[in-house]
Amino acid sequence: LTQRLTKKDVTFTLSVSNLPSKVGVLLLNIGTPATTAVDDVRDYLGRFLGDNRVIDIQPSWLKTCVLQVLLNTRPQKSAENYKRIWDPKRGSPLQFHTEDLAAGLQRHLGDEYVVRIGFQYSEPFTGDALESLVNERVSQVIVVPMFPHYASGTCGTTLAAVYERAAQMYCVPPITAVQPFFDNSSFLEAQVGLIRDAIGPRGEEVDHILFSFHGLPVTQCTSAHQDGSTCDTNCARRFDEGNKNCYRAQCHETARLLAKELDLDTDRCSVAFQSRLTLRGTVEWIRPYTDDAFESLAKKGVKRLAVVAPSFTADCIETLEELGITGREQFLEAGGEELVVVPCVNASKPWITGLAQIVRDQVPRAVNLYS
Repeated sequence: LTQRLTKKDVTFTLSVSNLPSKVGVLLLNIGTPATTAVDDVRDYLGRFLGDNRVIDIQPSWLKTCVLQVLLNTRPQKSAENYKRIWDPKRGSPLQFHTEDLAAGLQRHLGDEYVVRIGFQYSEPFTGDALESLVNERVSQVIVVPMFPHYASGTCGTTLAAVYERAAQMYCVPPITAVQPFFDNSSFLEAQVGLIRDAIGPRGEEVDHILFSFHGLPVTQCTSAHQDGSTCDTNCARRFDEGNKNCYRAQCHETARLLAKELDLDTDRCSVAFQSRLTLRGTVEWIRPYTDDAFESLAKKGVKRLAVVAPSFTADCIETLEELGITGREQFLEAGGEELVVVPCVNASKPWITGLAQIVRDQVPRAVNLYS
């Protein structure tokens, strides 16, 4: 017996309302000590410096020796530096700026999104934040490393933590990673607005503008080259397919784009790199160094200097203390008169708007097959 079926005979009903519809957004950063107590700082630095993507020393016994030296000496000094920038009510600047950004982004994106924070070396840890999004039954997770430029010790290690935790979970929604946004107009426009607010159009209120980026060992930059070339001073002028993932090349590209947008003369701006970490000069870091630039610019007659830190999206110990306190002291001692530290994009309205657009660009759009 054969029964002929027609469209009227068989009906499939899919209730879309029961399917997860929210998009998870995970903002990634390195984290911060819980307090300024030496023990808390030591715990944080132990996790941070123990990451092989941050300090890659072989053989492993040598790295253990280096860490013992660093963790016996560095926490005390770092704790004092954290005390100099710690907010009496809100605590760690990186923590509360990130929380403010997440809250502002949540408001801007609306109820269709769930925004969470994930820190690599402190609470809330990245893996736990990912699990909380999965428990929210989101349909997709968009991870955003809050570092404009690619480096193994920032973007690389935070993304690795996401994928490692995802690999341990039974069910995981699709995960999409936002690419480095060093040349993204949403980021650049937010930074340009803050620079103009601080030093006027075309930087007319200062003599010189220094773009200070976080430093990195040269070997790590070279490892990112896809054409087998070596990272050297040519990366300050060259940006192409072969070195497009090179940290130094990306930093210089950001500086060029910011200078162009600000209409700066090339002789009124320069690039330097800060926050190097090495023992007795055993590791070569990319140059020139920011602390040397403070001294040399002052000796050249620069009296009013602005410093911008475009490799940081949230003000932290590297911007507030290293630049804003120690850096200012270095510049004044060398003969300068005023150092203006331009704020990071933090949770500024233009950056919230720009970051929201970057996030939305990662969400698949419906395609009408019958148009």
